[in-house]
Amino acid sequence: MSIFDSNAFQNGQPTGLEAARRLGEGVIDGSERLVRLQFQALHMTSDLFFANWRRLLSARGPEAIVELSPAVQAVRMMEYGRQAQELMAASQKVFLDLARQQMEAGTRQLHGMVAEVAKNAPADAEPLVSVLEAAAKGVDCLYGQGLEAAGQGMALADNVIRLTREAGRAAADTVRPER
Repeated sequence: MSIFDSNAFQNGQPTGLEAARRLGEGVIDGSERLVRLQFQALHMTSDLFFANWRRLLSARGPEAIVELSPAVQAVRMMEYGRQAQELMAASQKVFLDLARQQMEAGTRQLHGMVAEVAKNAPADAEPLVSVLEAAAKGVDCLYGQGLEAAGQGMALADNVIRLTREAGRAAADTVRPER
């Protein structure tokens, strides 16, 4: 009797390789998008800095200087933060989906091994088989709770970021000068 099934192992390799490929693509795609976003923010910030500097040098009175409010910069930085948050949330979703798929594949393989042991076990090994089945059910429960906690954590982080963004937008609106 052999618990290790080489066919199951070989059949699982392409799934693992596909998951690794998708994970790598997700990391590279997210990194490229983040770099582009950072370059856009840098370009926008430097343009704004020099434009404000030119306006400050050409200001004719105190009213013109007041118009160079930091609210415009705050709004642009909030937009950058929003885009960065969306990018991170998308990357987290990819990682969570891949983790879910790998956990499901591992669970199926574990149940297959337990079924193989149960099928080939002698009649007096029933208590051992019951313990193995209970352990497999415990692993299922643990995986499920872990995935649920990860999903709740992502939802909580998204909610906190959304509330922060709304508070920042409200603060920027209060700082914006009257025209």
